[in-house]
Amino acid sequence: MITAACPLGKDEGRGQSRDVYIPPGERSMVHHSYLSPDGHWVLAVVMGDDGNLLPCRIVAFGGGTQERVVGPPDASCTAGAWSPDSKWIYLSSDKGGKFHIWRQRFPDGQPEQVTSGPTEEEGIAMAADGKSLLTSVGIVDSTIWIHDSKGDHQLSSERNAGGGLFSSDGQKLYYLMQSGQTPDWELWVTELASGKRDRILPGYGVQPGFATINYSVSTDGRQVAFARKNGVGISHLWLGTTDHRSSPHEIPSAANEDSPYFLPDGDLIFREREGGLNFVYRMKPDGTARSKVVGSPIFELRSVSPDGRWVVAHVKSPDEEHPYSVVAYPIDGGEPVQLCYSLCTGNWSTSGLFFYLQVPPTGDLNTYMLPLRPGRTLPTSPPGGLGRVEFLKKYAGALAIPQSVDSAVSPSHYSYTKGSTRRNIYRIPLS
Repeated sequence: MITAACPLGKDEGRGQSRDVYIPPGERSMVHHSYLSPDGHWVLAVVMGDDGNLLPCRIVAFGGGTQERVVGPPDASCTAGAWSPDSKWIYLSSDKGGKFHIWRQRFPDGQPEQVTSGPTEEEGIAMAADGKSLLTSVGIVDSTIWIHDSKGDHQLSSERNAGGGLFSSDGQKLYYLMQSGQTPDWELWVTELASGKRDRILPGYGVQPGFATINYSVSTDGRQVAFARKNGVGISHLWLGTTDHRSSPHEIPSAANEDSPYFLPDGDLIFREREGGLNFVYRMKPDGTARSKVVGSPIFELRSVSPDGRWVVAHVKSPDEEHPYSVVAYPIDGGEPVQLCYSLCTGNWSTSGLFFYLQVPPTGDLNTYMLPLRPGRTLPTSPPGGLGRVEFLKKYAGALAIPQSVDSAVSPSHYSYTKGSTRRNIYRIPLS
């Protein structure tokens, strides 16, 4: 939301403030806003209801519901600036897979790319004379690492990689990687014993997710489901094979769908956008027999238990003090279980013997592995939930791992992602 208020000192209680722009959607929000030098317009960096950043918007400072998309219409926008005469907009957009500076004449121009190359540019500060801008230029690298009985060792080395997922038997690791041939994130797999690698879906990029990896591999390892946006930015689910014997195909649907998870019987659990809200659905791999699994709306679909009995989702909490919570819902009906009264993460080891989670709001960066009792799919949760570090440290048999775990076979065998950022501030001349 963008709010206008009187200058500091004239209305310290903000009693004369007013709303300028409220993006549609229960979870949508404005991350940054930039008032034009002439005081008539506001450039907004907006997060959508699915948690992903959208193209930037222009709204009138005087208020109203009308908004205008600026910059590349099918890419995320993270920062912006105005020229001193309010005639040009400058944006940081990831059109083409990397964040570069774009500009657009206001109000009727078309987006033009200003910078290019292997580095990325984020953040914009316009010079007072409008002849140059300052931006942060650099490279962000991410690599997949494995921790096992031999210690920690790097699995990927080319470009960026992340989103590791062990096969059900723990013998393979699937992951997303930018290979350099395309800006898309493509699905790869490595056989851990031999080191043999394979690009499973050549030419088919997997849509990056906000709180999910947006792909799933069936229990038998033969099929992969993944989310992919179409030409107008709507996310649909696709189904492919891991043996390259047939091309992936889109599962027919008119709805916005993502976050797929295979159940042991081959059905798919996924998130569907319906009436401006997100819901958990189930269907056959051919798109038939669709049914709503959870009656109430969610934000993110976070994980599904290996036995196919539970889904974990981020939801809105009725508690004003804790507006977000994480809840486990039984797939076949029954009472949900409150796991955290905060935005913790929650997932299962491939064996189903451990439940692991992080509680980022506390500042503790450990991942806690909690052993599950025989016959139980969920850990024992106290009235205050699992999102308290003091409780996790005392949980019987709990192990603290000093990493943000992507996927785990056991407390001694897991994968994680390491990232490194190298940046400097540069001045970019403008013609």
